[in-house]
Amino acid sequence: MPRSYFYEIYRAFKEDRYEDGLNLASQRRFRITAAAFRKIYNSIVKPLEYIATGKITDPIPLAAGLARLDIVIEYQKNRGVLQQELAEGIKAALAEIRQDVVRKNLQNAKKEAEALKLALDAVLAYQIVGGRRREEEEEWL
Repeated sequence: MPRSYFYEIYRAFKEDRYEDGLNLASQRRFRITAAAFRKIYNSIVKPLEYIATGKITDPIPLAAGLARLDIVIEYQKNRGVLQQELAEGIKAALAEIRQDVVRKNLQNAKKEAEALKLALDAVLAYQIVGGRRREEEEEWL
């Protein structure tokens, strides 16, 4: 499974190393606009929140939806909307969740979904929105 900087952020949250996850998220800049990231974010977060509830009745449709997300991310990567490192990290995390959903290992899937959502939130807050503000401030100097 390919590793990326984003995957390391996700892994830190998955392993309950919250300070490490936050520090990693604050140290790395990802090249993506806030609008593009939010579009991808919104398509990913809804199934993650559902998985985090732990109330999965039929894993197959959910796994199919997660596979579709993989396709969307690959498409956005190939279009140049998502940089490769970010896309590969998200896809690797989604693959772990999808495997645990199919295997009905719902506790692991729930923990991984929560970790991926935290990683996405951290990148959005620290890098994309924060990075845009830093760039706007630098323009005024």
